[in-house]
Amino acid sequence: MRPREKCGVFGAYRTEGDVFPVLYWGMLAQNHRGHHSHGFATCSGGIEAYTRLGLIPAERAPGGEGPRVLPGRVGVANVRYATSGSSGEESLRCDAMPIQVQGASRGVAISFNGNIVNVRELQERVGADAGSSDTHALAQIILQTLEAGGGLKDAARACMEGIDGSYSIVGVTDDGTLFAFKDPVGVKPLCYGSGGGVHAFSSESVGLDINGLEHVRELIPGELMTVDDSGVTEEQVVPWRRQAFCAFEFAYFARPDSRFNGKYVYQARMDFGRALARSFKDSVNRCDVCIGIPETANDAAYGFHEESGLPWDRATRRHRFVTQRAFISKADERADIIRRKVNLLGDRVQGRYLAVVDDSIVRGDTTRGTVGRFRDAGAKEVHLFITFPRIVGPCFYGIDMATYGELIGAHMSPEEIAEHVGADSVNYLGVDEYVRETGMPRGKLCLGCVTGEYPTPLANRLSRGMRERLRRGDSEKGRIYE
Repeated sequence: MRPREKCGVFGAYRTEGDVFPVLYWGMLAQNHRGHHSHGFATCSGGIEAYTRLGLIPAERAPGGEGPRVLPGRVGVANVRYATSGSSGEESLRCDAMPIQVQGASRGVAISFNGNIVNVRELQERVGADAGSSDTHALAQIILQTLEAGGGLKDAARACMEGIDGSYSIVGVTDDGTLFAFKDPVGVKPLCYGSGGGVHAFSSESVGLDINGLEHVRELIPGELMTVDDSGVTEEQVVPWRRQAFCAFEFAYFARPDSRFNGKYVYQARMDFGRALARSFKDSVNRCDVCIGIPETANDAAYGFHEESGLPWDRATRRHRFVTQRAFISKADERADIIRRKVNLLGDRVQGRYLAVVDDSIVRGDTTRGTVGRFRDAGAKEVHLFITFPRIVGPCFYGIDMATYGELIGAHMSPEEIAEHVGADSVNYLGVDEYVRETGMPRGKLCLGCVTGEYPTPLANRLSRGMRERLRRGDSEKGRIYE
C-alpha cells in the first residue's frame, strides 16, 4: 500500500469579475491531492459554499452535473483525502471542505491541508464534538476570535498557539477578505502568486501556472497573508523557529511540474534515480533493463537510466482514466486497482533482469503484487530501487501511515523486505543522498518517518511512547495520535 496525502488547497481574489473560474482551474490542477471530496466557497454579500464527493470533474458530461458556479470576486477551494476520522459516506460529506461556519455576527469558510496531533485537546478547547474533524475545530477558533472582535492575525495566532501538527490554511471571511497561513514549522506546501488582477494561494505551483499567474514565493512558516480591496498584507504571526517541509512531497505527492524551493519536482526525481544508480552498482550490474512504476517513478527511472547506462523500457503503462490511487483504497481493493491502472507489457520483461524503480514502500502489499506480476511475465530477476528512504516511523502530519505495525520498514531490514515481497534485492536511497537531491538543507525538511525524529514536541513524545509500548509487547489501537 502506498501513502495517502490529505488535501490540496487553493484560494483567489479577483479585482474584477467572478473568481470561480480561477478557483476551478487552480483546484483541478491539484486533483491528485485528494479524491474523497471537493468543494468551493465564495463571498458575494455573504459566503456561499458547494461540496461534493469525488474528484473535481474535468468537464460537464452531456446531461450530467458539473460544479455549481458560485458568484463573487473572492473564494477558496479544496480537494480532500480523509486521513483522520471515518471514511464512510456520511462522514465524508460532513467533512468535505471548504468548511463554512457562521456565528451571530461573523462568518468564515476555510480550506485546510494537514493534521492536528492534539486534536482532542483542540476539540475540547472550542467545545466541538469529539467526532468532528480538526478542520471544524480550527474553523471554530477563527470564528470565535473574529466574533470576539479580534482580527485575522489574532485568529491565526490562536490557531498556532497550543496546537501541535501541520496545517496550510486558506480562507475567506464574510466581509470578502482572503487569508492564508502556515503552521510555525511549515510542514505543508503553500505558495502565493499574482497577475492580471488576481492574487492566489495554492498548495502547489501548478495551481498558479494553469491560471497564468506568476509564482511569487512560498509562504514562510508562521506567516499570515491577507488580500482585500486595500491590497496585500504580510505578517509574521509567531517567530519562525525552523522549517520542516514534508520530504515526501518530492518523491510522491506533488505533480512533477510543481516547484518547491526553486526546484521542479521532476528534476529532484531524476536526481533521485541518478543517485540510486551510483549508490548500488553491484545490483545495477545484475540488470539488463530499467523500468519505472508509473507515474511518480517515471522521472526517477529516466535519471537511473541516464546514470547507469541501462536501456529504459516503458514496459508499464498507466491507464489515464483509472483515477484512483492504490494507496487511497481499501486493502481488498488495492491489487485490482493496480492491475487495472498499470498495464504490464509482458513480452518486454520476459527473460529480462529488471531494475524496477519505484517511489516508496510503505506496507509492502502493493510492492509484493507488482513484483509478482513481473515474475508471472517471465522476468529472471527483479531488483527494486526505491527513491524514498526506508520508512521506519508513522506520520503525524497528514499522511495516512499512522501506526508502526503497518510499516514494513519499521520491522524488517532491506534484505528481509526483499524476501517478503519476492524481489532479488531492495535498494533504498539513503537519507543523506535523498536530502542532497531535493536541493533543500536537511534542517529545513521533515524527515520524521525515516529518522524517527519529528519537528514538533508532542509528535516526538507520542512516537517514543509507542516505541516503548511495542517493545513491551503492547498492541497499537488505531492511529498513533488518536
